[in-house]
Amino acid sequence: MGETLELIFDKLKEEDLEEVAQLYDSERPINTNRTKMKQTFSQIKDNPDYQMVVAKYNNVIVGFAKAIIHHDIFEENNPFITIWSVRVRKEYRRLKIGTRLFEYIEKMAKSMNCEFICLLADSDNVGANEFYKSLHYECANGYVKNFK
Repeated sequence: MGETLELIFDKLKEEDLEEVAQLYDSERPINTNRTKMKQTFSQIKDNPDYQMVVAKYNNVIVGFAKAIIHHDIFEENNPFITIWSVRVRKEYRRLKIGTRLFEYIEKMAKSMNCEFICLLADSDNVGANEFYKSLHYECANGYVKNFK
């Protein structure tokens, strides 16, 4: 598969939830609570500040990212975006799907006059972190406090 795949980028839909949960869970030690996922999705699906993007190839979800828009009240009052839950199906990696997913989100961010993008990633995922660096994301000082 050396060719450029014909990808369709779309907003996550209810009928995509199970496929996206399987993709997300494929690399995590804890499985997603499907009931809570559906409840939460129904609460946020129409909120334009939640941009959950799927990349589809031949009607199969091959990539996913969640982008949340944050509105700022200081300085120039420009919004910024946080990206997380990025996934590309293992058998489709190294085909520029992740790159094109980020290009899609970055284009959206620029059209909204966003100040910056904040990307959350597991520090021990070496491959993903190298990929993010290749897209010119910098590992900046930040902290996370987990409650579980």
